[in-house]
Amino acid sequence: MRVRSSAAVSLLVLLLVLLGGGRAEAQAVRVEAGGGWAIPSTEVDVSVEGRDRPAAINPGSGPSGYAAVGLRRTLTDDLSLDVRVRAQQAQLRVGSDDISLGRCAGACPEGRLRALSLEGQLHLTSVGRIAPYFLVGLGVVRTTIDATRIEAGANTFQLGETDVTDAGGNVGFGAALRLVDGLSLTAETRVAGSLPGGKENAVTTFPFTLGLSYTIGGE
Repeated sequence: MRVRSSAAVSLLVLLLVLLGGGRAEAQAVRVEAGGGWAIPSTEVDVSVEGRDRPAAINPGSGPSGYAAVGLRRTLTDDLSLDVRVRAQQAQLRVGSDDISLGRCAGACPEGRLRALSLEGQLHLTSVGRIAPYFLVGLGVVRTTIDATRIEAGANTFQLGETDVTDAGGNVGFGAALRLVDGLSLTAETRVAGSLPGGKENAVTTFPFTLGLSYTIGGE
């Protein structure tokens, strides 16, 4: 719960800076999209028909994509702040070796992590064409893994479906390389998904992504 409170306080501070007065000026609208690779860090316990004990699924890494839109505000000559809404999806790959009880009887299940968050990014703009930034966000995350049948020796079992919606968040850092006026290449790494202390079977991932952002308005 302390981690959830710290993330909430950090995002609140960013929002207060953006929406407060002072020298800050609303400057531009920024849109961004990209993708990369996400590594999950959480096992999922799935119910097994006819058995009291669940089966453990250890989902593997897979492709991840995102899209975001928000406002950019100049704070000082050295700093700018983005506040935006970000939607993302990561594929959770499951193979026969990822299931503790047995092997897939046919096709293995598909898994997905979807998230929607309100995110703040604090950019250091005084170092030339490359602007490093820190990010934090809060929102909602949904983890799904399809039901499937598995073979364990001479027996066949039905695994249940996983569908968990929980509070989620993002924490990470990255850098934006200005290509031409208004257009930038972004590279970042973050922790995304369910917050520590969340619901059972809610998954957290580590996405590594590249994206393109376009700023509408003067810089």
